[in-house]
Amino acid sequence: MPRAPRGKRVDDLSTGSFMVVNRAQRGQPDPFFDKSRNVWVAPWRKADGRMGRPTGRTRAAAEASRDRHVAAELEAGKFAPLSGGFHADTTLTELSRWWLDHVARHRVRVTTWSTYEKQLRVVNERLGDVPVRKLRPEQVAGVIADITHAGSASRARNIRMLLVQLLDEAVNLGLAEDNVARKVRSPRVPKVQRLTLSPAEVARLVSVCDERYVAAVALCFVQGWRVSEALGLAWQDLDLDAGTVRLRRGATYADGIGMVLGAPKTSRTAGRQLLAPTTLTLLAAHHDRWQRLSGERVVPCPEVSYQGELLDLVFVNPAGRLMLRQHVDKAIRKAAEAVGLDPSEIGTHTGRRSVVTNLYASGDLDLEDVARFVGHSDVSTTRGYVQSEGERPQMVSRKAFGILDPGGDVTGR
Repeated sequence: MPRAPRGKRVDDLSTGSFMVVNRAQRGQPDPFFDKSRNVWVAPWRKADGRMGRPTGRTRAAAEASRDRHVAAELEAGKFAPLSGGFHADTTLTELSRWWLDHVARHRVRVTTWSTYEKQLRVVNERLGDVPVRKLRPEQVAGVIADITHAGSASRARNIRMLLVQLLDEAVNLGLAEDNVARKVRSPRVPKVQRLTLSPAEVARLVSVCDERYVAAVALCFVQGWRVSEALGLAWQDLDLDAGTVRLRRGATYADGIGMVLGAPKTSRTAGRQLLAPTTLTLLAAHHDRWQRLSGERVVPCPEVSYQGELLDLVFVNPAGRLMLRQHVDKAIRKAAEAVGLDPSEIGTHTGRRSVVTNLYASGDLDLEDVARFVGHSDVSTTRGYVQSEGERPQMVSRKAFGILDPGGDVTGR
């Protein structure tokens, strides 16, 4: 049986005083053996003055239990100033809901917000019940790894980036001391070679496209627009006589809402642009058709407004409402099949990718010029769109040799 510790009070008979011995650090009482229960007790004083008495079969076990209680109280004390419904055990699901409603909703487009909500739903299926302050890097890494192994490295990368944003907010709010998502490595996303069309192939595609959608296809494949920008275009934005257009908005689909108008994806996209001759011709023909159909319509189209302005949209469905991207996508695939191209590899974004690749491969424009033309805010994004450099490496070599080896033959003979 363990030997019981000595008493804490030691009297000094010569002076009539006493002293206390065998006290633990920080003024906590020393552990003692409780014979009645045959356990060690490691008492400790709580912040409110009350005593806690964790036990253990050995002194070390009792002290370890006491230390855990002390550490938990200290950590909980860090969250005492929390307000706004937050508390020490606020879960990842609770934080996600608050962040979506109070932060993300006012910073991103409706469609982006909808994507965030779906991505966080995937994470919360695994980690939603975990208190934010107890979230560990290995837990986040496990979720990211599972998504990557399921065959979607790019989705895993995007979810990790979203968690970095969310947990940055948790640190700002005092819900966590560290952003554990930043300690998780982003998965490597393999480069996928995607199909692009040459200018000649684009011309063939446009020539057989359905007249209802061909102007929108030209905006994607000749102007390099996003399909959302084409579907958000209104006749008020066009000056067909001057051959110019003002890009001011986009139309995208949001889950549970449908097609909605919003700001362009990037601020660099917005502004006045010149229209290519082919695009201008197709828009003028579309305008004539639109006026003819408007005159024949028995029931007027429903009014569409954005930021207080009534709009006459260029591309609408038979009911006069915002057109779905899938309609344009289907028209592109049908035209591709008609000219002998693989429709399974062609969609609306093939146009933007083709424009970037063709412009850069020409060798006449650098990447910043191309980024400016298509409205990318970051040149690195434009670089990701380039699928082929064409003759550009050979052109660069010839120019380099003309500078570095002026006496040599750089004609390639």
